[in-house]
Amino acid sequence: MKVLIVDDEEHVREGIELAIDWDKFGVKERYQAENGLEALNMIRLHRPGVLFCDMSMPEMDGVQLLDLIREDNPDMKIIVVSGYNDFMYTRATIKANGVDYILKPFKKKDLEQALLQAVTSWKQRENSLRIERDTEFLLQQADFLVIEQKMTQFLKGDTSHYSEIKSYLLKSRLPIEHIRAAVILMRNSTTLIEQRFNGDGELFAFALINMAHESMEGYGSHQLFRLDEYRWLLLTAEDANYSLTNKLNHFIKKVTTAWEATIGLEVLTGTSHGATDLQHIQLQLVSARTALLQCNISSISAKCDNAYTEPGLSNLEMLLNIALEDGNKAFVAELIHGFAEELRTCNTLLLKDLQMYTKEANYMLERASRQISKDTADLSIPLWISYIAEWETKTIQQWWRLIEDSGADGYEGRGIQAIHEYIQQHFHENVTLSALSATFHFSPQYIAKKFKEMYNTTVVTYQTDLRMEKAKSLLAHTDMPIIKIAELVGYSDENYFSKVFRKHQGLPPLKYRKQARDS
Repeated sequence: MKVLIVDDEEHVREGIELAIDWDKFGVKERYQAENGLEALNMIRLHRPGVLFCDMSMPEMDGVQLLDLIREDNPDMKIIVVSGYNDFMYTRATIKANGVDYILKPFKKKDLEQALLQAVTSWKQRENSLRIERDTEFLLQQADFLVIEQKMTQFLKGDTSHYSEIKSYLLKSRLPIEHIRAAVILMRNSTTLIEQRFNGDGELFAFALINMAHESMEGYGSHQLFRLDEYRWLLLTAEDANYSLTNKLNHFIKKVTTAWEATIGLEVLTGTSHGATDLQHIQLQLVSARTALLQCNISSISAKCDNAYTEPGLSNLEMLLNIALEDGNKAFVAELIHGFAEELRTCNTLLLKDLQMYTKEANYMLERASRQISKDTADLSIPLWISYIAEWETKTIQQWWRLIEDSGADGYEGRGIQAIHEYIQQHFHENVTLSALSATFHFSPQYIAKKFKEMYNTTVVTYQTDLRMEKAKSLLAHTDMPIIKIAELVGYSDENYFSKVFRKHQGLPPLKYRKQARDS
């Protein structure tokens, strides 16, 4: 909260300054001006919420000042402090929706009473505006998610939403006659969402879109859509002669560099060869995807030995089925890790090559599930994984699920109890289902299901509850700053911690601390 005191007499300004216990009202910044003109400049610069204003001043008097404020700053709360009980002045105060009209010499009680009324009114208005902004933002997000889904369906050949997509793109000033497509593959988004965004995929998407729009500002019209868990589609305007190709590549590089520098996101990109109209945008998507599949995802720079042969995943199928029958998770992990190590020795491993292995692995999983007469939902490895390490982890986890669903592994209550105890001891760390899976040799789906069955809560909720209980204790019994408490309970971002705490407790951390100590 900011306050501006305007009076041509310095002793009056200082009198108001010294008379009020500003901290009690949450006023952090105070400014002074000696006439209306100076006050206008201060208002434009600092945007105060409350104004103490004299009426009789040189250069510009209070009547003129309030008239201008009423037009340009209607939400500012006005408290007139004047030596004249003049109708013209009181009328100007009423027109400006003034909170109070105090005559000089003023009393401390009158000033504080008027300020309390002004601050209360200002906070109510701010809360109302915040709710309006939040509601508008949520509506915009909901509208965008609907358009995003319709765009995904349109790209798959469903033309029923063409007119809506056309209208949306035109509103966003993206001409539909010459559109170019670029497919951006998020390589480590799964890890980032778990570790940096606490599992909040929508917050991750919001951050990406904001950074992209900021980086593309100098390019022109564009739109960024999420196609699936890994792929995003960037649509840009390009003229018929494709003269903006170099410029587009520059800005795509600018976007991806910003993502990597800010949140550590690594991507691969594929750009279509030309531009087309909206009706034929599927052709652009195919062209961009073809370019993307030619990206080399190998981390090896040295040339392969001449005796090198292409890894054969199908050679492992018989051994994996034996491990499935025996319920031997360690053998499964050993087999798949060995194959992944072979992939890592490749000098050139294109994204399309890894996709070929992914399809082969999914066929093997499908055959194995039929073998044990289990119809396991979502038993497949995502096609657009581009890191060998993630591919290895996902493949191992899916075979572990088969073992768990076949009953060969049994229901190990001791294992879930150990996970429960582990979370209690490590709640301040980044305990994700993937990390628990690697540590305890259960699939993430199995952990989630059995944990909920045993403790009637989810892993994420249980960890959050532990963090909030520790935070409540630190708030009530220490004077630690909020940022330090956030770090101790596992949040690197103070604002995000405060958001989670408020959602969990119904009030922000500082209010909780005050309430706990007053009770």
